Amino acid sequence: METRTLSSQGPAKLPASKRSSYQFPVYRWIGWLTVAGYATGLTVMFFIAGMFGIPAPLGWASLVVMFVLGAMLLDRPKLLLGTMMFYFLLMPGNRLLGLLAFPLPPFIDELFFLPFIAVIVMNWIQRRQLKEATLFPVAFCLLAALSWYVNGKPALFTAIQVTLVMLKFYIVWYYCRLTCTFENMRQMSKWLWGYIVYAALQFPYNCLWQKGVWLRFHPDASGGVFGPLGGNAHLVGYLSVFGLICIAGWWVSVGGSATRRRRWAAGLLALVITYNFIFMTDTKHALVLFPFAAAPFLFHPHFPVRLRIWLLTVGAGFILMTIAYFNTTAGGVRFGQTWDSIEDSPKADMFYAVTGDFGHLVRYPILGAGPGRFASNQAREARVPLARRYILPFYDEARRLGYFGRRGTTVVSSVAGAVNADFFVLMGEFGWLGAAAYYLFMGWVAVRLFRKSVELPRNNLLSGVYIALSCCLIFLVMITLLTSISTIPVLVFPLWLLIGRTWDMRADEPTAA
Repeated sequence: METRTLSSQGPAKLPASKRSSYQFPVYRWIGWLTVAGYATGLTVMFFIAGMFGIPAPLGWASLVVMFVLGAMLLDRPKLLLGTMMFYFLLMPGNRLLGLLAFPLPPFIDELFFLPFIAVIVMNWIQRRQLKEATLFPVAFCLLAALSWYVNGKPALFTAIQVTLVMLKFYIVWYYCRLTCTFENMRQMSKWLWGYIVYAALQFPYNCLWQKGVWLRFHPDASGGVFGPLGGNAHLVGYLSVFGLICIAGWWVSVGGSATRRRRWAAGLLALVITYNFIFMTDTKHALVLFPFAAAPFLFHPHFPVRLRIWLLTVGAGFILMTIAYFNTTAGGVRFGQTWDSIEDSPKADMFYAVTGDFGHLVRYPILGAGPGRFASNQAREARVPLARRYILPFYDEARRLGYFGRRGTTVVSSVAGAVNADFFVLMGEFGWLGAAAYYLFMGWVAVRLFRKSVELPRNNLLSGVYIALSCCLIFLVMITLLTSISTIPVLVFPLWLLIGRTWDMRADEPTAA
């Protein structure tokens, strides 16, 4: 009876501790959803069974089982999120802990979002939406539809797919706010430290790949749990940045009152992550951007002068370690040479394409070439004209160099030389307006998180978590200008899960015993 009363208020008005479920009568829908799943599964597998090399009945049965499991998880948001995090963090590339392979379909990543979207839609049907959070997706989808329309109405399914891919982070954030805000500080702390420990876990993996604690093979092999192949070292570098910023958020809030054992443990984790980040992953651009991302710590009005000096000291030590790495391993800092190489790189050509060439290549540059028509993975797979002109030559050259074993070249491994970046997808396919809406929302979230931190006492853990998440988001935005990161679950989803589940927390809620 109490749940019914609370549900009539809408999720946005519920206290955090009472909004652990999305307050929707899902069991009324499960029967219809199951019937629809059988019908859809049978129809789909009839047409595409042969594409995956599996018999139609087996594929149909597997699809139906996954559909029914997803329907059952609709009313268990915490279990659904936990399952998703386990899959993305501990089974990258369908390999348990990066070692034991499982024959899972490649599209399983997308299946996790079906329950998310179903829950959001069902809540919208009952008018239980978060009103202050709906402007961005509506504006972005309208701009995507307009871009699709003025560019000749290309493949509708591809346009919808690309748009939803770019909105995955928002779906995670919105779903978490709608269903399972953290109930207390202890629950939040477990998720936070689990993420930090996961970042530190990449170091023993890199020692395994490198056969020691120093680079023995190539820094690109320092891919952590993702494996030594495929250039995953950058992912580990970005994950290390998130881990270090989260430790800093804990330290500036409750670190001073924590036990000596916890402070030593936090310091050891920070040291391990820092060493792995600087000396194992070779993520030079992340090393340069990291101090800028952490700058909001210095502008927090509640931090005393002593704490600011301590932060500056730690930052200076990090910069000195970075310079030492550049001078000993990377051959020294040559900013002029590096800038010249960037100007002559495919990335510079891509930047000129979305700023200069598009005035001659597309009808309305302000709206882009249309979703799925330029730099996205879908555009590359479809070999659309713009992708053949700007994208595919780069990948062909990388593939050719790979045949001759030329790893570590600019065209193959350097982010500065790559053409894949979320910025190019946004600018090229959604136009200036779509990119502006995307980054304005990111900026709005970062500013709100910083303000939330300022509104709380400094010795409150939630204050430190808010400013840490704000800094992580700033770093994420900067990285989208250089590479494709919005579609990488292990980096984006845990971050937005923490943002969503902490967004509506009450600082005065008691900590569980």
